[in-house]
Amino acid sequence: MFQSLDFALAFYDVYARAVGFDTRKQGVRKVEDVTMWYYVVCNREGQKKSNEDDQLNARSGFSMKRRRLSKRCGCKASLSFKYFSDNGLAGYIVQHFNELHNHDMVESEHQKFMSVNRHLDDVHQKFILDCSKANIGPTLTFKVLKETLGGFDLVGCTVGDIRNASRDTKAYAHGFDVQMVLDDMAKKKEMFESYTYHYEVNENNQLVALFWCDGLMKRNYHMFGDIVAFDSTYNTNRYCMIFCPFTGKDNHGRPVTFAAGLVSNEKTGAFGWLFRHFVECMGIAPKMIVTDQDNGMRSAIEEVLVGTRHRWCMWHIMHKLATKVPNRLLRDEAFKKEFSACVWSDLLEPDEFEEEWKRVVESHGLEDFDWFNSLYEHRTTSISESENSFYKRFLKPRVNIAEFYLNFNHAVEFQRNSWAALDYHDATVLPILATTLLFEKHASTLYTDTMFKRIQEEIVEGNDRCRVLGFTSTEFVDTYKLGDSNRKSNNEVKKIPDKYCQSRWMKTPLAKAVHGEFHNDLPIRWMVEEFYGMVRPEVVEVHPPDVVKTKGHASCSASRLISKREKALKDASRPLRRCKACDEMGHHDSRNCPMLKEMEMEKELGKGKRSI
Repeated sequence: MFQSLDFALAFYDVYARAVGFDTRKQGVRKVEDVTMWYYVVCNREGQKKSNEDDQLNARSGFSMKRRRLSKRCGCKASLSFKYFSDNGLAGYIVQHFNELHNHDMVESEHQKFMSVNRHLDDVHQKFILDCSKANIGPTLTFKVLKETLGGFDLVGCTVGDIRNASRDTKAYAHGFDVQMVLDDMAKKKEMFESYTYHYEVNENNQLVALFWCDGLMKRNYHMFGDIVAFDSTYNTNRYCMIFCPFTGKDNHGRPVTFAAGLVSNEKTGAFGWLFRHFVECMGIAPKMIVTDQDNGMRSAIEEVLVGTRHRWCMWHIMHKLATKVPNRLLRDEAFKKEFSACVWSDLLEPDEFEEEWKRVVESHGLEDFDWFNSLYEHRTTSISESENSFYKRFLKPRVNIAEFYLNFNHAVEFQRNSWAALDYHDATVLPILATTLLFEKHASTLYTDTMFKRIQEEIVEGNDRCRVLGFTSTEFVDTYKLGDSNRKSNNEVKKIPDKYCQSRWMKTPLAKAVHGEFHNDLPIRWMVEEFYGMVRPEVVEVHPPDVVKTKGHASCSASRLISKREKALKDASRPLRRCKACDEMGHHDSRNCPMLKEMEMEKELGKGKRSI
């Protein structure tokens, strides 16, 4: 008799594992939540349900339906447990047992694939969840487990088990994912006053739009939000909601996130809703916004961001170029080379770009193409696509809103950690100077390393530039006088002018905010108040008392005197130590040695006798 059903089933699983077969529950009977009867069979019991279409499907190469194999071969091995209770003693007894199998047992080298030997315990589940947070799929998770545990035999599961566990994790949040995200945002709003989120639902209480932004994002916008890239990204969640991040460039030239949103369509109203909440939470509109050539975005920007300059993203334009120009130009290598050199060059000054663009348009007969005319009006950059490529490394399709929100937070954390690493690099690394000019060294102390390398290129180019200032010729020698006509030796620039020292591209402690300073609320007060469980008041009416001096308070001046007996008992329990002054074992050291005290007293007495 077994004391519990779990113990009985565990006993049979140990037997099955030792023999080499898997088990399966076949039936159960309960009365008032008490299991009265439980039937277990070999997992190869029964026969596969088949029909006449199976043979036809096999002949067609399984084109009609998926090929599904079966292990069932009609095995009769089984075991049943029955509930037993007599005179207060309850348990389970074996009612029926058939140990005969009609198939071979599993070989020892194959037993690791048996379901009875595969079990995902808490350690497995935690590891799978951590890998999922890091955007690691089931196959790579299994490989890491194999290397960590020391072999396939020690993993205790298969790739399919890990994939099923990930499926169950997603199923846990099914139908609750949106509310889970909104509850988390509401909690963050309670913790940090600067956290902002807004959402809209339809008549069925289904999410149609979501916008969120934390305090650090607001601070980054006020520091680096002179140019904002806004783009719509697809295939980031199972509901096909459109992910719309507001991004820019930090002082290291790396992508930085200002806010994010989800919308259910690409109409003007959806984008306008995001723009309004963005300006509302930031307090000021961006100076310039870069988007793709979407008519809904364009209309929303004209409606909401009235004073903001609108530009298009070059990456999207180059992808549309093939559908906008005549076919004869697509086969013209000279046109493609000239067009790319014009739009991608970083060396052209604004006036030079204007001339080069006009020359390309006129030389290839593109004056009457409206697309090219509108393209010139919205001069471009490729800032938005660089941010999209960053998010694609973290976001993946077919995930619910909760998992999407989790992956987005991990992407932002990675982004902020990279920014902190670059700040550390700027604060500790000494740059390599290319010249002996003093203002180059001064620039290396002001600007981030990324920006200083660009400034250094300009300094080197300007320093090496020279012109023919004079020419003399004799019968045998021609003399050219070379130098920089714009440089005056007695007016050498030693420091970067102050007007260039107030830039967003300077090192983080020196960088000037483009939209004014923003003070982010710190979470330390909330954490301390949560520790105490009470809120610190703004006004104190009752003050704490002074320290009360009591008879047993040893720290006050009138401390209790210790008797000789107490001192002797205390010294007896203490280990002996050697004094460096008298070289004796005792309970004193050189600071309170009795011999030194006697010597000092003798000196005092000797001074007294001489004075007499």
